[in-house]
Amino acid sequence: MNRKPVHIITGFLGAGKTTFLNHLIKEQLPERIFVIENECGATNIDGGLVMDGVEDLVELTAGCLCCSLADGLLDILEDAYKRREEYDRLVIETTGIADPSSIVQVFLENPAVEKAFDLQQVICLVDAGQVKDWLNEAEEALRQISVADVLLVNKADTVSQEQVKEVTELLKGINVQAKTLAGSQGKFDLKTILSVGTTKPESVESLAQVHEHQHEHSTTDSNSHKITTFTLTFAHPLDLNELQLDLNRIVHLYREQVYRVKGFIAIPNYPNRVILQSVRSSFIATDGSPWETPKDRVGKLVFIGRGLQKQTFEKMFKRHMVRPD
Repeated sequence: MNRKPVHIITGFLGAGKTTFLNHLIKEQLPERIFVIENECGATNIDGGLVMDGVEDLVELTAGCLCCSLADGLLDILEDAYKRREEYDRLVIETTGIADPSSIVQVFLENPAVEKAFDLQQVICLVDAGQVKDWLNEAEEALRQISVADVLLVNKADTVSQEQVKEVTELLKGINVQAKTLAGSQGKFDLKTILSVGTTKPESVESLAQVHEHQHEHSTTDSNSHKITTFTLTFAHPLDLNELQLDLNRIVHLYREQVYRVKGFIAIPNYPNRVILQSVRSSFIATDGSPWETPKDRVGKLVFIGRGLQKQTFEKMFKRHMVRPD
């Protein structure tokens, strides 16, 4: 089946999501784009939305996607599937206060949706002048940044170059895996953006090039609200069946603390990397590329969350390593 590419655009209030969507639509012409717009209120679609290149635009107004996902989004996706010959690409723009992990979960976990649609990436826009305040005031902003594959520092022309650099480093400290780009008025290099993906093996496996990274970031000196990012490295394969119980423990016991887990592992007697990532209330395993040589079979998982203790998760995972006799 020819799966339709899907892009999720998220970002806190006023970050410039619709402006970026305009840019994407213009740059992708003559492609036909189906847009799902999710905003709170009766009618919130931006009146200035570019319509050339938009095959259809559908509003979800019954609350946020994170709250009304099961009915609203799945119904629209069913309709979009029936009309799949009418468009080339699907874009979902979330409300500024949504947790996009709920949307990601539908595309990766629902077999019918996964068969028809190919989630390419989660794109998160941040306002260069406002993001520090967001991080202090709203956990939704933290979750949006954590789940993103690409972070776009928008409105870079409204602050100094030094501030852009500080914001970029701040975002990298939270989400070391994401590609971070700076731009203005919603204009960014789409080729670079579209090359980075949620489930693309080459994107996830680029972790192999990332050095062991452990960082704890506190949004304010006096605030106990801490964002922790660390990498676990596994020199031996993991028994995925044995690990399953602990993966379930993580998503149930640490659901409010673990924002994102993403990486790859080796499993015994299997030639390919296994891409492993958490999405809200579950872990999802997908097939990756083949290991080049036996000595390269080293797994890496990046954790992003609030107040996480690396030692706890390291102990949990490493007890499932299968060492050679």
